[in-house]
Amino acid sequence: MVAMRIAFLVQRHADKGHPRVHNMFVIGQPILQTGEEGTLAYNKSMAGWGLVTTITFDEHRRFVIGFSTDKNIVLNEKNVATYEQATTDDDLNQVLRHQGYQLPPVIPTADKQLAQHLRQVLPTIQCLDSLPKAYVVVDCEFGILFRTQNTGSQIIREQAVTLGEKAGIFQLGALGYADDCTPMLNFNRYVDNPAFTPEMKLRGLRETGLTLAAYEQQAAPLAVLQAFIAQILCQHYPLVFWDRTNDLRLLRNLFAVHYDDLSTAEQRILAEPLAIFDGSEYTNRVITRSNHQRESVHHYLPLNGVAGLLNVFNPNQHNALWDAETTHYVVQELAKIHQMEPLILGAPQVISSQPKPRRTVSQSPATFQELRQAGQTYREIATRFGVSASTVWRAVKHGGERVN
Repeated sequence: MVAMRIAFLVQRHADKGHPRVHNMFVIGQPILQTGEEGTLAYNKSMAGWGLVTTITFDEHRRFVIGFSTDKNIVLNEKNVATYEQATTDDDLNQVLRHQGYQLPPVIPTADKQLAQHLRQVLPTIQCLDSLPKAYVVVDCEFGILFRTQNTGSQIIREQAVTLGEKAGIFQLGALGYADDCTPMLNFNRYVDNPAFTPEMKLRGLRETGLTLAAYEQQAAPLAVLQAFIAQILCQHYPLVFWDRTNDLRLLRNLFAVHYDDLSTAEQRILAEPLAIFDGSEYTNRVITRSNHQRESVHHYLPLNGVAGLLNVFNPNQHNALWDAETTHYVVQELAKIHQMEPLILGAPQVISSQPKPRRTVSQSPATFQELRQAGQTYREIATRFGVSASTVWRAVKHGGERVN
């Protein structure tokens, strides 16, 4: 029996004044908007979400819509106007026609291929709860993507969304560690993306010290990805990120864009399971383990802020290789803290403000007599030992009695 899948879903518009305008989510399509008489148009304001890859129910009977950018939208039933199921893409087209919908005439082929390739790039991720003994720390620096237009005497540059992303990887750094603090693997490459600003390229030239020709050759995206597979992924070490959210998503996106240019052997490595450890999530568990906070409460602390608290100083922040090294030392220190027994505080003990009673000094009459013979007055002796002057006088005159 062929399993049915949710093929498209129409989101009810929150504004009751626009009953005919809804967001529509169709498998394999960007987010659409419904119009008059079943016409559909791309929702340009949500172009950065990428393509719809899945529409499923969760355990709470809510609709979960997944996208090629690893984002998702969760909708309650009351927020869904309608949805339909289909088994294949052909069935989907028939269902859409039956419902009176017509897809926009041009569907970007590149986006379709990207969605397919994203499902093939690192499809099985295992998130580790504890720091492995041997691992590779990966960190990325990013550049904003722009669309540039030459209008004769003027150059117009505006931010662009390219294949579902507003940014791309500019620098990819990785350091491998096992047993001690000496890196066993060292990877540091820059990526030359034509959608970056010229200033980003100048930064890459400055930080690498390469000539323009050598930089463009070494920083060619395909060359960087092939080197990363050969030097890092084929070693099958777990990857450690400080916060995998952007790094892993944009790394997968870059692989998906150039997927067809990789060899069969390289594609096979990308299909293998990958274990990862997230330093930011680990920090959250260390913080919440004993203070009664839920682990779902995430603090999203910055790497170099946590490093400063742990007395780890990074003199070259926002450089992928230096940040990878910082991540290594930070997660190592956090692992030591996590192994320590926490100090569980008891109720605060209030110290009494009442003065303590003065202790009485017990001395023999002979001591008082010696001090008196040495020239001290009765009052001086009394003040020294905390007794009355008359007590000293009696002790000196009647030396046979012990004074308290």
